[in-house]
Amino acid sequence: MLSVHQSRVDLRVISIFLAALILVSATTTASFLAEHRGADLSPRGRAEDVIGILQGSETILWSSLGGSVSSYRVTGWPSTSTESELGGALVIERPEDGLAGVIDFGEKPMSVTFELEG
Repeated sequence: MLSVHQSRVDLRVISIFLAALILVSATTTASFLAEHRGADLSPRGRAEDVIGILQGSETILWSSLGGSVSSYRVTGWPSTSTESELGGALVIERPEDGLAGVIDFGEKPMSVTFELEG
C-alpha cells in the first residue's frame, strides 16, 4: 500500500517538473532598448545571450543564439506633427528564417523584442 502511494507521489512530482520544463523552454523573450532617440539598443537582462545584434543607422542585423525566432516587434520613437503628438511606429514580423535576419526600420528604433521558441 505504501509503495502505491509513493509511486503516485513520484508520478505527480515528475509531472509537475515536466510541465514546468515545457513552459520554460516553450518561449523566451529577448528585449533591447535605446536610452534616447538615435542611441544604440542595449540588451535587457540576458537578451545578448539569446540574440546577437549588429546595429547600423537604419538597419539591425540579428542572429539567434538560443532557438528559432517566431516573431519580433520593433517600436519607433513618438514624434510631433503640427503640435499633435503621434505615436511611435510599430512593426511586428514573423521571419521565414528564424535563425537570422535584417530589420530595415529607417532609423534607430526605441526597442526591439524577439520571441523565441525552445
